[in-house]
Amino acid sequence: MEKSLFSKVSSVYLPTNNIEESIKWYVEKLGFNLKMGAFLDQGTGGNVCVLTVPNGDTVILLVETENETSTTFLRNGKPYSAFAITCEDLHYTHQNLKERGIEVTDIVSRGGEGNGNDTALYFYIKDPMGNLIEAAWSIWD
Repeated sequence: MEKSLFSKVSSVYLPTNNIEESIKWYVEKLGFNLKMGAFLDQGTGGNVCVLTVPNGDTVILLVETENETSTTFLRNGKPYSAFAITCEDLHYTHQNLKERGIEVTDIVSRGGEGNGNDTALYFYIKDPMGNLIEAAWSIWD
């Protein structure tokens, strides 16, 4: 058997125009862990910070930029997230975020048509910079 070339997705990069505001939002609103506050990235000359999701090892890097940009792209004319965060209890997470005043979409089913045989459920969270984050549950997790 051939040795694997890669072992995991190690990090996700999220652009922000205000790194301090974004750090506060991700830590206070989503409960992310701050591993390293804003520091100067010598390669690009801009600020970066390091976060992790609770109970996870994927690193989220907030990257400060002067450009108006986000990780969101269009799929058939509709906004789509570039990555997803797994939720153990998607309905609890959805309700909790709504109660915190965070902009979330309705829960959507992928397969099963919402009849209790769902293979995956998801909703989107929008951060202050306009990045869409998919919160998801699936039978594959």
